[in-house]
Amino acid sequence: MNKLASLQIKAVNAAKTSSWDQAITINEEILEIDQKNLGALNRLGLSYLQIQKPTKAKQCFKQVLELDSSNNIAKKNLEKIKNNQNTAPSFSQEHFIEEPGKTKIVELHRLAGKETLNKLAPGLVCELKIKKRYISIEYGGDYIGTLPEDLSFRLTKLIKRDNKYECFVHSASPKSTFVYIKEVNRSEQNQNINSFPLNKNLIATISDIDETFLLDDNIPMEIVNTDTDEERGIDSSTLADPEHDKK
Repeated sequence: MNKLASLQIKAVNAAKTSSWDQAITINEEILEIDQKNLGALNRLGLSYLQIQKPTKAKQCFKQVLELDSSNNIAKKNLEKIKNNQNTAPSFSQEHFIEEPGKTKIVELHRLAGKETLNKLAPGLVCELKIKKRYISIEYGGDYIGTLPEDLSFRLTKLIKRDNKYECFVHSASPKSTFVYIKEVNRSEQNQNINSFPLNKNLIATISDIDETFLLDDNIPMEIVNTDTDEERGIDSSTLADPEHDKK
């Protein structure tokens, strides 16, 4: 691995752990090697927003647009600064950290319109709404999309058996939108059932160099496809309806 790639991984990890001063130092080191590194400039700007230095953040984002006038990350954050929204979403260590069986990053189906999706940002809290054949994801009462039918079926059963979940926007665009779902409470009935089946090779759902949790114009580099996950040791009767269990 070359020095630039190594620094990029360190910069992303610093942001994941909210180590903003360290993130600034590392991204500045990247820019010493590559002055036109758009990722480093955007990360630097976001780091300055987090430590309440909007003027420096503005300079970074303007520099990005000088190099790439269509860069949506820089545009969105300059708009935030203009509207006195001087801080980017605050991400603690627990955000988007993978816990096998308990968390998952999922691509939504049946996406809402472009106008709705363009308003989303990483970290926004969503709601899971159980429908007949699927679970819809909503933000502020607005429909965003749905979970895949297989996962919808599984989570619906677990929720009806008193599991609790949190859902956050992971990344969003009109072409592809992902949410991060986290099991926050496992009921006694479900003690031996993972919310999310483990993939055979336990592929990490978040790559070390994935920065979509912070920069929302890219999709995750590695996504575990719910349609190909393996069920191990769980049959359909395990997830029977609570009313059926009582019979």
